[in-house]
Amino acid sequence: MSENSEFRDLIDRVRARDQDAARELVTRYEGAIRRVIRIQMRDARLRQLLDSTDVCQSVLATFFVRTALGQYELDSPAQLIGLLTTIARNKLVNQVDRM
Repeated sequence: MSENSEFRDLIDRVRARDQDAARELVTRYEGAIRRVIRIQMRDARLRQLLDSTDVCQSVLATFFVRTALGQYELDSPAQLIGLLTTIARNKLVNQVDRM
């Protein structure tokens, strides 16, 4: 099975709300999401108010809900990273706007 077909299988399982698939996705991609969040949180005041783990959990929650609703069509890990990165940036912008 190719990497892309394995990835699509994982996303299909996540879409079907398979807990093991969700765990696997988090294990694979949480580190990348948290890196993006920490890079974006350069301001010390922002780091005092927000925790990268909380933002990451919010990103993943949004992803899982919208994926289960069929809102995302993803064909590769690179597309997923791009999507999760965009969600993370948007979450941070929204948090900053609320402050």
